[in-house]
Amino acid sequence: MPEESISAEHHVVIIGAGITGLSCAHSLLTAAPHLRVTLLESQPTTGGVIRTSSFAGLPHVDEAADAFLLRVPFAAQLAKDVGLDNQLTSPTSGHASVWRNGLHRLPAGLLLGVPTQLSSLATSRLISPRGKLRAALDLVLPKTSVASDSIGAYMRRRFGNEVHNMLIDPLVGSIYAADTDHFSLEMVPQLSTLASGSRSVLLSARRMPKPAANIAASPIFGAPLAGMGALIKATQEAVEKLGGTVRLNSHVSSIEPTASNGKYSVHFTANGTSEALSASHVVVCSPAKHSADFFSESAPQVAQILAQSSHASVVMVALAVPKESLPQNASGSGYLVPKPEQRFITAVSFASQKWAHLNTTDSAILRVSLGRDAMPLNEHSDEELTSFVLADIKRHLLVDLEPTALRITRWKESFPQYRPHHVAHVEHIEQHLAEKMPQVYLAGASFRGIGVPSCVQQGVATAQKIIASFV
Repeated sequence: MPEESISAEHHVVIIGAGITGLSCAHSLLTAAPHLRVTLLESQPTTGGVIRTSSFAGLPHVDEAADAFLLRVPFAAQLAKDVGLDNQLTSPTSGHASVWRNGLHRLPAGLLLGVPTQLSSLATSRLISPRGKLRAALDLVLPKTSVASDSIGAYMRRRFGNEVHNMLIDPLVGSIYAADTDHFSLEMVPQLSTLASGSRSVLLSARRMPKPAANIAASPIFGAPLAGMGALIKATQEAVEKLGGTVRLNSHVSSIEPTASNGKYSVHFTANGTSEALSASHVVVCSPAKHSADFFSESAPQVAQILAQSSHASVVMVALAVPKESLPQNASGSGYLVPKPEQRFITAVSFASQKWAHLNTTDSAILRVSLGRDAMPLNEHSDEELTSFVLADIKRHLLVDLEPTALRITRWKESFPQYRPHHVAHVEHIEQHLAEKMPQVYLAGASFRGIGVPSCVQQGVATAQKIIASFV
């Protein structure tokens, strides 16, 4: 079917106007300008867990993710498509540390915490001599099965507990708010690739193709100068300019097949009024657990599986402190706190050292992460959270900080947890949907990968499936 013949009689309803839903809508309308597309968002703003606001005299300080990977093309391509490619910046400081009775710079040559060269690990004071010797056994151990699909089970077997606890778990945990002993190996592609290679992970790493010199020297992360919220704003504006409709404060209750014409009825409440939209296709981009009720009547097996999904809650605290109050060792982009050392803080970003555009005042900006899977802290009061942060930072940096500004953002059940065998779990859901509701799709962080590039990729891929179904 030619693109111009995909008319408004085809209506795609997208549930959730985070980056996945917005990128899906943008891709649909770019490919089929006459298509009718409506996004339903339960919150008063778009963006999901991406949010940027003013803080401590700075106009744009992120409240969650502050960057996206540039070496994975999907987010960077979306930024270009919506006119932000000339407004991207990259971190000025690349090195990060781990706190273990003091700050230790991460060894070189890590891949999400996995050592790929023993030489850099050997010179690190973060890992004990015993831990280094245990890690070297990876070279002679027999191949380890990946049947458990647990990062922790696999990596502990290859490198021992210390390397896993001090390197692999903190780095993966900082991305996913995860406990890697209960997290799917298959859902972290870089680690899954290493595990599926040679008998030894170190040998697999050595055989991986080296990036070209220009790629190796290029920045790893990027973000709009106006914060990650600028990507949301620009994409929403592009969607609306292309004819898409974004409806906020719209709480979906159910998705029901319409027997008469093979379409679907999406029921929702907006401003206290019950409404329904007829759709030829529906894309569910909302969190898995919170989407279960949509299918309670139309596909109860799907509802049951979605309801079993896990999501971790985190808190992000932004602090502004006088620059001279930070000790000399508070350098680089920030530090991670391994689980054996954690009380409340899981990571600290020295944001004004990491980003040049945030280093324009007399204040140093810190972004502090608290909470993770199995350690929710979001129900604590602001006063309690503030005391947790200041006490932990004093323990880590040996300094009493006196914030001149403070902002607390709670992200309740915001990080999907990919339990072992998550891929089979998602495929099981999609199989049920294909049988019961074949033109309803799942996309977003709950399903096939967290992070902005992965969510954009899922949005675009789902749009391509829908466009192909019209042919």
